[in-house]
Amino acid sequence: MRKLSLIALLMLFCGTFAVAQKAELGAGWNYLHFDSDVIPSQNGIPGGFFVDGTYYFTNLIGLTGDFQYGKKTFSTDDTFIAGDAARAISFHAGPRVKAHMGKFEPFAHALFGFTNLQLNPAGSIPGAAAESATNFSLKLGGGLDVAMSPHFAVRVGEFNYYYTKFQPTDYSFGFPGPGLNSHQNNITFGVGVVLR
Repeated sequence: MRKLSLIALLMLFCGTFAVAQKAELGAGWNYLHFDSDVIPSQNGIPGGFFVDGTYYFTNLIGLTGDFQYGKKTFSTDDTFIAGDAARAISFHAGPRVKAHMGKFEPFAHALFGFTNLQLNPAGSIPGAAAESATNFSLKLGGGLDVAMSPHFAVRVGEFNYYYTKFQPTDYSFGFPGPGLNSHQNNITFGVGVVLR
């Protein structure tokens, strides 16, 4: 089901890109730092990617849809043992503003949507089923694309403040568990390529 949803999302982005002359399709590697004091030594989730599509109504203002995926298998510490895993999937949409200064194209956006966080205690609780929760989230940030040709650019960096609203009661087996606030102030960083 998840693979089917991802394929449908990619087809939507590609369709938008194909019919719109002012459209961009970006993709690349993504790093997520999750704000939880339950796992302060393992908050980084480096195994992720993003796909985003933007349609520009003017030379400056566009509408962006953004998909992000990240997964991590934890190592042993006081909270987790090898085999415990977490997976985060998010979809956001909102306005993006992009300037064109020769080859340099800085942009900023405000994206609103939801994040699904799934936790699988495969190591610490043998036989326990994975649990997931979905809550509101938003991304405020921007980045820099460098045009290499009229139809190709390199995203040298994208940084976002990434707000999520997971509750300590979202998971019965104790993670995020006590100590997690009712919201999280996360950050993301990504690099990739852009087609237009």
